[in-house]
Amino acid sequence: MRVTDASLRESYLRVTRAQQQALARTQLQVTSGQRFQRPAEDPVAASRALDIERALANNTQYSGNAEIARNRLATSESALAQVGDLLQRLRELAVGTATATASNESRKHTADGNGQYLFAGFSGSSRPFVVTPTGIQYNGDQGQRLLQIGPDRQVADGTPGADIFQLVRDGNGVFSVSAAATNAGTALAESRSITDRSQYDSGTYAINFTAPGAYEVRDGGGALVASGAYVPGQSIAFRGLQVQVTGTPVAGDSFQVAPSRNKDVFSSVQDMIALLENGAESPVAKAAFSNGMNSVLENLDQGLGKVLDARASVGARLSTIDAQVGLNRDLAVELKTTLSSLKDLDYAEALSRMQTQLTSLEAAQKSYVRMQGLSLFDYL
Repeated sequence: MRVTDASLRESYLRVTRAQQQALARTQLQVTSGQRFQRPAEDPVAASRALDIERALANNTQYSGNAEIARNRLATSESALAQVGDLLQRLRELAVGTATATASNESRKHTADGNGQYLFAGFSGSSRPFVVTPTGIQYNGDQGQRLLQIGPDRQVADGTPGADIFQLVRDGNGVFSVSAAATNAGTALAESRSITDRSQYDSGTYAINFTAPGAYEVRDGGGALVASGAYVPGQSIAFRGLQVQVTGTPVAGDSFQVAPSRNKDVFSSVQDMIALLENGAESPVAKAAFSNGMNSVLENLDQGLGKVLDARASVGARLSTIDAQVGLNRDLAVELKTTLSSLKDLDYAEALSRMQTQLTSLEAAQKSYVRMQGLSLFDYL
């Protein structure tokens, strides 16, 4: 009998302990709302949940980076819009003051305007452009910070100022035309165009007027390239280029045609200011002024084109950010749904299971009590 009682008690305690542990786990699940508290309770689900939580954390960081990039690019776009408006206004002033009817007094009333340039590459703490005795100096660099805004997508949150304001090709972007300082006639180099880019060898040429009605074109080595009779308003063509000349030249006047080189926007604006301040009274001086202003107009157009290109690039990046933010938002919803299915408790199932476990535990306790009170004499 002693062995039977001990065996029964041990079996009861073992079963009861297991039922109590299962009940306690279910009660903890109901209280916390989580299917498991420790990875050991469900290693597979815990491992998947850890991966998803890591992906959610990365997704949150991507969204934060996207917001940083959006704010910086929006500020850049606003600044570029202001610069574009300024260059457009300067261009309008240049067109207006290039006319023969504009007086020296009205020209001097033109303001030059100073903008804030915030494009410094990696050197964001330094003012990118400063005025020095020799001109405008760029203190930034060519770096572009790339922000991760998605698992497989990065976006640059800025553009180096040198790319926009300094690396600007002068003239029409391929070649430039300038009048010789010694010109004594009133010839003007008006429109400049390219008829066949493949023919232009990027060399330097001189359009020389040998007489008021004759011209010749020579290359940098002095070799004759073209010649002909000069007709005001007609284009002089050579090596795939055309330069329309108007006015009356004198023998010895010339125009230099050179390949475009980098000329910063600030120098072009300064050239315009110098022309306006110097003024022009005589026909020859007015011709020099108009030739200079024509070059300024071309250079301003090139600068304006750079600004517009930069704005287009910023706009494209903003669109990319908007698209990626939408993808990040959708991914976050998907990840949270999957994580919920792994970790969140099915309350209906858990409550039903808890009730069953309580009933089983009570039944086991009652059965043990009844069996403890039984003896062989109860059946005799």
